[in-house]
Amino acid sequence: MDTILRAEHIRKTYGASSVPVDALNGIDLAFAKGKFYSIIGRSGSGKSTLLHILSGLDAPTEGKVYFEGKDLSEYSDRQMAIFRRRHMGFVFQQYNLMEEYNVLENICMPVKLDQRKPDPGFLHTVLETLGLLDKQEKYACQLSGGEQQRVAIARSVLSKPKIIFADEPTGNLDKKTAFETLELLMESAKKFGQTLIMVTHDLEAARMSEEVITIEDGKVIS
Repeated sequence: MDTILRAEHIRKTYGASSVPVDALNGIDLAFAKGKFYSIIGRSGSGKSTLLHILSGLDAPTEGKVYFEGKDLSEYSDRQMAIFRRRHMGFVFQQYNLMEEYNVLENICMPVKLDQRKPDPGFLHTVLETLGLLDKQEKYACQLSGGEQQRVAIARSVLSKPKIIFADEPTGNLDKKTAFETLELLMESAKKFGQTLIMVTHDLEAARMSEEVITIEDGKVIS
């Protein structure tokens, strides 16, 4: 297996020392390049905490996360922010679009924050793949939930990240729109050779992935 991301002995403890809560309790996982994974589990099982640690948004209490062999804990906060912007894409349940910017500006924001110019040909391909060519000048308030999530997906793939983290990406969508959105997310990840790691409580959504990881009480049970 050509591994892109590896988690070793991950523990995450919250709370005061008198009553610590173990959100994650010794997680070992490896993710292959270009594959689609779902992480499922009940509310409070630790799946979103795991996603945040895998992506460097949060640090584990114990253990290490390696991205292409590089230990993420060796980066400062500033270096980690730049690393995430260049190598990782994010899609959340809340679309996190900036209301004052139009669709095109929202999609290009991470690339511009990195002081780079979007690749025009690639931008056109992304807009076309996600059905957004005719929506570029619109604002978030003029879009449906499904359209806003497609904008979030476009934003996540434009910087050509190696890995996309999706946290309940279909949670705010009706069943039909959720299915269509997930298909687009899968299609774009496959088209651009990206690893996709999705946290979901939706078993139907999870079944669309190539591998399902089940978490219970902070441990991988299957």
